[in-house]
Amino acid sequence: MGDENNTAIDENRKLQDIFLEAWDQYEFLDETTIDTNSSEYQNKVKDGIKNFELATTIVSQVNMFSANEFIDEVPTESLQYLLLPFFLGKLTLKCHKEERLDVLRKAEVYFKDFLQRCQNYELCDGPKKNTDEESSQTSGCIDTTQQLIASAVARNNKIAQFRRKKELEEQIKKMRVAVRSESVDDEIKRNFFLNFLQKNIIEANEELQDIKLEKSVVEMRKQRMAEFGTTRMDDCILPPGSVAGPGVPAIGGPSGHSHSHGNGHLHHHHHHGAAPKPKPMQPFIITKDATQKAVFGMGYPSLPVMSVDEFYQQRVHEGIFPDEEKMARINAEKALAAAQDPEEKEEEEKAAMEEKIENDDPENLERMRRMDEYRDVVRRGDGNRHNRS
Repeated sequence: MGDENNTAIDENRKLQDIFLEAWDQYEFLDETTIDTNSSEYQNKVKDGIKNFELATTIVSQVNMFSANEFIDEVPTESLQYLLLPFFLGKLTLKCHKEERLDVLRKAEVYFKDFLQRCQNYELCDGPKKNTDEESSQTSGCIDTTQQLIASAVARNNKIAQFRRKKELEEQIKKMRVAVRSESVDDEIKRNFFLNFLQKNIIEANEELQDIKLEKSVVEMRKQRMAEFGTTRMDDCILPPGSVAGPGVPAIGGPSGHSHSHGNGHLHHHHHHGAAPKPKPMQPFIITKDATQKAVFGMGYPSLPVMSVDEFYQQRVHEGIFPDEEKMARINAEKALAAAQDPEEKEEEEKAAMEEKIENDDPENLERMRRMDEYRDVVRRGDGNRHNRS
């Protein structure tokens, strides 16, 4: 019996050593200034992935986790191994020697596996529905106000997630050194791993969104390469009679060679730059005859000599009309106010009032004194008694 216990202890120690070594490799790769395309960097990425895969194999063999248990039932030393698929996904994204689309698909599987494990232990909510498809189907039924409210809610959620992530990072930074010590309290160690899991849940969701966007770009580039042999838009279609520019292969001919036309001179390659913004057209008055033209000439004071945009900008400079940035800020504040829960707003107002009372705010005290004086002078029910019997 004693030999079996010693064997189990050796296996646990070996697993922890492998995991901590891989974790140190991950942190080194995350902070180093080595070129990510260099052989040294890529070899370290492969070593880290190899160690994490070995640790994953050991965890699977001993059936460390179960979908039927709660997070409180998981031992503190086992919590760290829930991070294995997250670390594998992060290191997989650092692989630059393989096909990018395969790398993205593999990393996506790891991140989804990590979130599924956390969901099984009720550490996070389930996967959200595909909002892009729903929005495309109901785009005709949603008015501008609802779109503004939805955008404001999404923005508030992102800000809340960002703040939550920063708070977790600060807590993790304070506890990181103490956790590596063998004499650390079990509760501190457990809180560290739980906070680390919460932070990486937020980061895994962000990575999945980035992977989704990058996959669409990579697939589009791959499709364009298959159709046209290039990923540049201006190389795919050339106008009739034109020749590709220097270093750009022309369709129908080998790269680096161009054909001459007529007298042997090449057509000039047109660079499609951004066209300058045309000046707004000045309004003018059309007269019927020379007499009216003389009356409505340039000396006439009511002749419009500026556009509507110029007139509005002039009024903005004079301080009569509001600035465009100010109007955009006002509209954004209105959208946020519409998206805010009324009960939450009421609670914030109550909290602000209580804070003023506790801090003896002079303006609040003066207002309350004036209110007491008014109540002393004006009795309840006094007011406009005109036409009252």
